[in-house]
Amino acid sequence: MPKVLPGYKAEARKRILETARELFVLRGYRRTTMDDVAERVGVSKGTLYLYYRSKVDLLRDIQATNRALSRQWMDEALARSESPVDRFTDTFEDVFRRAIGREEVALFFEVLGEASHDAEIRAALRVDHREDLRSLQRFLRELRRRGQLAPDADLEVLAFMIVGLFQAAVWDLSLGIDPTRTRRVLRAALNQMLAPPEPPASRGPRRARAPR
Repeated sequence: MPKVLPGYKAEARKRILETARELFVLRGYRRTTMDDVAERVGVSKGTLYLYYRSKVDLLRDIQATNRALSRQWMDEALARSESPVDRFTDTFEDVFRRAIGREEVALFFEVLGEASHDAEIRAALRVDHREDLRSLQRFLRELRRRGQLAPDADLEVLAFMIVGLFQAAVWDLSLGIDPTRTRRVLRAALNQMLAPPEPPASRGPRRARAPR
């Protein structure tokens, strides 16, 4: 009979996900097996399969966890009325901190490469990309409602551009380019993209016409 994980099911899934993420980073997605995950967690493979049937299932939940964290960051930024540029720059900083020494950037590109010949991974990445864009548009819509974006801002285009910026930043990290330069360019680009609308030009008091 499969060994039962201690604690609640949610906690068990969290432990499995954290372990799978660690192994994917250390060994690579392709080289990591379900047996590896079960052994590291300390359960039988049968117990692991009660929670996850495949590595792609694990990947989907890791992506969902990342998206939930991103939404939390955005909600916190809205609650604090934080500058959207500061919020996105902070997000990049967090990505940068997690990438150092853990090869998470390499994992990103490995999974992307696997998607080219694995339909399941490709489908998972499509869902993740679509949901990232939706979350960004939701955040941008609220900024527009508050007057922090131009009323005619195209949210779909803005969200697409922001995702592209972060992918370019990840590319810089993978190539070992000076992160100081990447931060500077990222902030400058965000400032241009998310610049608040210009206030209407104020007109001075009208001068009274001189009597004829």
